[in-house]
Amino acid sequence: MHKVLILTMATTILTTGCSTMKESLTVGIGTGMATGAVAGSTMNKDRGKGALQGALIGGAISGIASYFIHKGLDKRDQKTRRETLFNLDKFGVDYPKSYSTGNNPGLSMPVVESQWVDTQVEGKKLVEGHRVWIISEEPQWIPNQQLKKEKK
Repeated sequence: MHKVLILTMATTILTTGCSTMKESLTVGIGTGMATGAVAGSTMNKDRGKGALQGALIGGAISGIASYFIHKGLDKRDQKTRRETLFNLDKFGVDYPKSYSTGNNPGLSMPVVESQWVDTQVEGKKLVEGHRVWIISEEPQWIPNQQLKKEKK
C-alpha cells in the first residue's frame, strides 16, 4: 500500500510540466486514478470495490482539473510571448549584438499601436473581443552623426 502511494507521488513529481494537452491529461488522469485507488481502498471495507470507485472518481476529477490548468497555463504563455514579441526594445533586443553604429546609419524602431475590438455578433458568428496591432510609423534610416561631421 505504501509502495503504491510513494510510486504515485514520485510519478507526479517527475512528470509535471507537460507541454501538450494530451500529456497533461494523461498525467492528470493517471495520477488521480492512482491516488483515488489508494484512498478508496483504505476508506472502504471492500478494498477492491473501494479502489475501483476511488480510481474512477480520482481520474475524473484530476482529468478535469488538468484540462483547466493546462488551458490557463497555455493562455498565460501565449500572452507572455505576444507581449515579449511586441516589446522587444524593452528587453534590449532592438538590434543584433554584432551591429555597429560606427560609420553606418542606424534604423529607428517602428511605432506600434494597438486597438481593442469588442465582442461582436455578425449574423451567425460570434467574434470574441481581441486586440489588433497596427504599425503607425514605419522604421526609418537614421544617418549617423559622425558621418555628417566627416562630410563637412
